[in-house]
Amino acid sequence: MMNVKLKYIAVLVIVALLGVAAYQAYWLEQLHFTIGEQMDNDIQEAMRVADLKEVFLRLKSIEDKGPHGTMDVRAGIGEDGSITAKAVTTTQVTVDGEKLEQKTVEVLRSSPQPESDSTAGDEAFMQMLEEQISVTELASMIQQGLHLGVDRFEGTRYEKYDSLLTAGLQQLGLSGNHQLMCIKADTVFNYTTTGYVPSKNARHYVYNWADYGRYELTIEPTTGLVLREMAGILTASGLIVLLLGLAFYFLIKTILKQRTLDEMKTDFTNNITHELKTPIAVAYAANDALLNFGEQADEAKRHHYLTLCRQQLERLSGMVEQILSMSMERRRQFKLNIETVNVAELLKPIIEQQQLKADKPVTITTHIDPEGLTLQADRAHLSNILNNLIDNAIKYSPDEAQVEITATPSAISVTDHGMGIAADKLPHIYDKFYRIPTGDLHDVKGYGLGLFYVKTMVEKHGWSIDVSSTKGKGTSFTILLI
Repeated sequence: MMNVKLKYIAVLVIVALLGVAAYQAYWLEQLHFTIGEQMDNDIQEAMRVADLKEVFLRLKSIEDKGPHGTMDVRAGIGEDGSITAKAVTTTQVTVDGEKLEQKTVEVLRSSPQPESDSTAGDEAFMQMLEEQISVTELASMIQQGLHLGVDRFEGTRYEKYDSLLTAGLQQLGLSGNHQLMCIKADTVFNYTTTGYVPSKNARHYVYNWADYGRYELTIEPTTGLVLREMAGILTASGLIVLLLGLAFYFLIKTILKQRTLDEMKTDFTNNITHELKTPIAVAYAANDALLNFGEQADEAKRHHYLTLCRQQLERLSGMVEQILSMSMERRRQFKLNIETVNVAELLKPIIEQQQLKADKPVTITTHIDPEGLTLQADRAHLSNILNNLIDNAIKYSPDEAQVEITATPSAISVTDHGMGIAADKLPHIYDKFYRIPTGDLHDVKGYGLGLFYVKTMVEKHGWSIDVSSTKGKGTSFTILLI
């Protein structure tokens, strides 16, 4: 049931994350399109502004040379509601020695004259709205009229326009590499940045200054520039998706960890129940034999049964001590009772007890240097630490246990030649309730608290613990005292 629920949660989390990512992608795509359109408009505007500057430069030059004629450019809505845009140019010409004026009228835009009724103005205004005449378009008409008038006095300076356009493109952040074609009637002027060859993906822009002339600009796609402008938004969006992904990852990881912890607690309950029942049953049976079967008359049997009771009670005491220690450690309610401990004296009863209760041949050798080595430690907890390590060394030695204990002022190590620990299991051996899988070996008892207790108490002393193991060859635990 838990697996099914977890599967649904994982699916919902993945769907939610994909939904957020998809929405972000759609929003970014729309933003990219909008900025791209704006960039296209900016390029068109740069072409128009460059043309206007070029016209004004020629107009200034014409004024400096003296009068050549007059020019009148008009665009707007007449009193009668008509929409007009025209350029009137008057030039001075000499015919048979007589100076004459020649007037040229260019109509750029004209709407039908409205009828002279009371609604004529309103209809003209509605027509303007329908035709989407804007102030910008009227200004463009004026610019075209100005262009037409100046062209009659002086020809277009295409090279100057190219330099003005290059400057405008650079202001937009574009490199300026481009191909420009200036087309006037049947004449084409080509200006291309040195070394620039348009790619097949190059963009084309056209600006018409009059019916007989236009500029055609070719540049590379502005995708890179648009993406650079979106860099901040892209980074923020990526971070949001990444943070959501990490949050969902840790959520799933936490759920899995909680499920594993729940399974470990269940295993712990089963194991500790079995572990508690065994010594109780043995002690009860020994005590029952003493009380009901007259075994107290046989000195040897009485001693044997009492020894069994003591051993099982000591086993129970050790279990209770570890469980209580873990409970107190969790609540931070206990303090270590530090005293001077003689290592050899501490090890002697531990070794005797382990050899006595073992159900297999056990050889334990000690190497203490110097012989009278002492440590500043909590006697009870140091005893439990060593007892756990030696017990594990014996427990995980299949046939005959050979344990070596080495103690120096800097370290204490417990080494066995048993079954060893697989490399992928080593990171988990100190986890609470964790037990190393033993395959078909079912006689290895425990409840997954021993090494957790060892590591906790070692760190409480301010020490550290290290482990090295080879599968099938044995394991060595080393307590680093400095």
